[in-house]
Amino acid sequence: MSTPPLRPGPRPGRRPSFSLDDIAEAALAVGFRDLTMVSVAARLGVRHSSLYRRVSGRDELVVAAMDLAVQRACWPGPGADWRAYLEETADVVWGLFAAHPGMAEAIRDLPRTPPSVTRVFYGTAHALTRFGFEGDDAVLVVDTFVDLAADVYAAGERLVRVRDEDGLTARDLMRASWEAGPAEPDAAFAAVVRQAIDGEPYDWFRKKLALVLDGAASRLSAP
Repeated sequence: MSTPPLRPGPRPGRRPSFSLDDIAEAALAVGFRDLTMVSVAARLGVRHSSLYRRVSGRDELVVAAMDLAVQRACWPGPGADWRAYLEETADVVWGLFAAHPGMAEAIRDLPRTPPSVTRVFYGTAHALTRFGFEGDDAVLVVDTFVDLAADVYAAGERLVRVRDEDGLTARDLMRASWEAGPAEPDAAFAAVVRQAIDGEPYDWFRKKLALVLDGAASRLSAP
């Protein structure tokens, strides 16, 4: 029995005229909320099918855009005070989220961690060990304040979205669900919660961060 001749495979297309760096630039310019293969291709002025010769899909676009954003951020040096160093670092993380809407939510669903994020994370943890933190505690502190910044910022973004057919935002609905009458025993707590809902997310973040750093200080001073 004769073997049928093999069919030729698909011919490789021409090498794209754009680089991975170009893709990262375009992805960051498009923004995390509107990031798709089509939108990045349009930014580059090419067909979106051409992108598949460089990246496998949207997840890689998110990683590339985030990697570039973190590379370009101005990260503080450790200085002489660990707490001030972490507060400054946390402010840079918050500033990244503010400069790139949707990044705080995107970072929670990454398929892998961008190289620049890993470098900054390890660098911050190393700095904390030089201040006297144990390695486990250094990693825990850094991971906690990054998670905190992402959670509070993303929650703030969600609060302003319209969630009701009458045009009510998530903030409106949230506020109503936490209301308490002035005579109720929960009134004092409800007033604090309302401040968190109606206030600037950054202010609430700094209050939570202070609580985290107070806990970190107790680990540092422990024998």
